[in-house]
Amino acid sequence: MSKHSKNKQATPEIEAVATPDLTGAITITEPAVEPQLDQPLPKDEPIEAKEAPLAAVKAEPVRLRGRMTLEDAFQAIAFNCIAQIEANVPGVLKQHVESLHQMRVGLRRLRALLAMFEELAPPPVPLHASIEWLSGELGPARDWDVLADSTIKRVPGIDAQALRQAAHDRATGHHAQILHVLRDARYAELMTQLKDWLLERRWRPEDGLPTDSPLLERAARSALPLLRTAEKRLAKRIDGLDDHDAPGRHRVRIAAKKARYAAEFFRDLLPAQRVKRYLGHLEKLQDRLGDLNDLAVADHLLEELKGGSSQVAKQAAYVRGYIAASGEADAQGLSKVLAAVAKRRITR
Repeated sequence: MSKHSKNKQATPEIEAVATPDLTGAITITEPAVEPQLDQPLPKDEPIEAKEAPLAAVKAEPVRLRGRMTLEDAFQAIAFNCIAQIEANVPGVLKQHVESLHQMRVGLRRLRALLAMFEELAPPPVPLHASIEWLSGELGPARDWDVLADSTIKRVPGIDAQALRQAAHDRATGHHAQILHVLRDARYAELMTQLKDWLLERRWRPEDGLPTDSPLLERAARSALPLLRTAEKRLAKRIDGLDDHDAPGRHRVRIAAKKARYAAEFFRDLLPAQRVKRYLGHLEKLQDRLGDLNDLAVADHLLEELKGGSSQVAKQAAYVRGYIAASGEADAQGLSKVLAAVAKRRITR
């Protein structure tokens, strides 16, 4: 018997996990139909295989029941994140840009959940390292996609086709690398180990969870301290922020994402209107900070392109100058949005 078996509980209802497709395992035999002799046989017509258009898969809402323990909720939320990650793999393998974006969102949600529960259910160090490895491998392609398809297009007064092509070439190279990553044994092992860790609840000690562990309490009550921690972290980072401090803005952006994911994870167990207002303020802040972050990332990427052809180098220099000025302008008035979020709470 596995050393974890004695601690294993029934797996909670998990709504977002894909179920196996058994259609290929069922054989249906149709009765033979004799053609009518007085009717012509149908002509053979070429059949064109039509491939369904690729569609990125967004996260399904997390469904939690009122009687769930915090441990049950943690397990269900984690599988919801995994479902989003795995649902986008087929699109990523075909180098579909938005599928990669949604796969990264699923991975970010998972990392935010693990950070939220780091003291209650810490993953093994090798498992955590593999999750961080995958996150690092998926990031660069998305950054170059945003530069080529979004940021450069925002710059008026220049035909930046050569620059956009150079950025697309970099993105294509990183997308090709991701194909190797997803076919790597380390990726398959990561997903298998992650699911086993969750199903067998391997965060539990040998002698079981202490009777006073928050994981054994109802999630509706024991999740509140975790949500308060996310709120306080965000408020603290906002309080110490200088509007023109790009690294500081990035830290606020990360804290805002974690607070937003936390509220979305436990939405079913929280006051609906309060959560809706809270998420609305966070989304506005994330939009502002996301635009500023795209500009900051673009500046670093354009620095890498300055050694290209003279045409690419000139266009990169022009765009860098524009986004530097644009970033300064966009940072103006950010204080009001920050202040509105800093005083918001859903755990009152």
